[in-house]
Amino acid sequence: MSIPSLYIREKSASGPWRYRRVKEGRGLKTGDLTGPFFARPFLNGKQFWKQLLAETLAHAKKEVSQLGAGIAAQAQGFTVAQVETRNNASRVPLATAIETYLEQKSGKSQKTVYQYKRTLNEFQDVVGRKVRYLDEVTENVLRTYKKSMEAEDYAGKTIDTRLNIIFFLLKKNGIAARIPRDEMPVVEEEVAVPYTGNELTKLFAAMTDEEEIRYKFFLGSGCRDKEVTFAAWNDIDFDKKTYHVRRKEDVGFTPKSHESRTIPLPDSLIAFLRARRKTAPHERWLFINEEDRPDNHFLRKLKRIAKRAGLNCGQCRTIITEGRYEKRKKVEVSCKERPVCEHFYLHRFRKTCATRWHEAGIPIRTIQNWLGHKSLETTMIYLGVTDSEKLRTNINAAFLS
Repeated sequence: MSIPSLYIREKSASGPWRYRRVKEGRGLKTGDLTGPFFARPFLNGKQFWKQLLAETLAHAKKEVSQLGAGIAAQAQGFTVAQVETRNNASRVPLATAIETYLEQKSGKSQKTVYQYKRTLNEFQDVVGRKVRYLDEVTENVLRTYKKSMEAEDYAGKTIDTRLNIIFFLLKKNGIAARIPRDEMPVVEEEVAVPYTGNELTKLFAAMTDEEEIRYKFFLGSGCRDKEVTFAAWNDIDFDKKTYHVRRKEDVGFTPKSHESRTIPLPDSLIAFLRARRKTAPHERWLFINEEDRPDNHFLRKLKRIAKRAGLNCGQCRTIITEGRYEKRKKVEVSCKERPVCEHFYLHRFRKTCATRWHEAGIPIRTIQNWLGHKSLETTMIYLGVTDSEKLRTNINAAFLS
């Protein structure tokens, strides 16, 4: 298919207007060119001038390409739609690539599948008007998606995570487009900060008996939130004093990395669970919500407890959505008045547990296995720095030596 050349009209030194062909190449500046643009295609052996609708060079090039496709179609006795269908037969539509990719990832945890689906659908909503095929995804298309997230005030970590999901999709399909590393949002590696003894004392003092057993399970097992949500009575071995994290296909729960593991529980936690077993609120699940289903709102409830215990720092500010249906709106709130303090989150129990195991002399490789980490490097991130007060004697000795 022959694509017609692009032209602009400009006034010559002698006065009359003339058409000048737009040339691109090294040393030729075309960035400041604006419409109207023109093309001079052939149709039925005759050449004619046609003014284009585009106002920018990039749009004009796309329009003239489509014009060339239309003329080629007529010359072959086809409609433009028929020619496009034939030319695009080997290309992968973006929607098809997303659907296939989600199907390939369906075996991952519910949380991961949901995150992939939400991200990929959002990406398609943002770029779908301009991008029909996967091979049309370029760096600039990715930048468009990044800017849309920035406009929504997404956190840097969220933007980084969602862009990487798009990169995974592209890599799976052999597409090399990436946003350069220096344009990616800066995501600081979070240092492990275990709860202090004082924080734990105040937290548990503000809890009901039901809340206490739930969060002591987090603290004593070092488990992730979903591993606690789907903890079942037949996972607890009271003789060996262990909790077995295992797959539960009927509720869509899969351990991270698809690996089951067994975690030892402290005697005090086993004693709590023995007592609870006698009057268990549910025959299968350890912890349920008001609808007799596995509870999955541990984080929200923890933040309420921290607020109730007077532990909120009073400095955190965040955006939350309030209201229902058409009255929903985003508002900025402070942890001084609301249970939104960012210093209290479930993973700190996991980090506290790992740090205490480490301080008790348990080998790091063993801790890695109990936490369910694939790499030792990840486990090292979870081991918090020992409280300096516990090392006071060592500190004084080092100063005097």
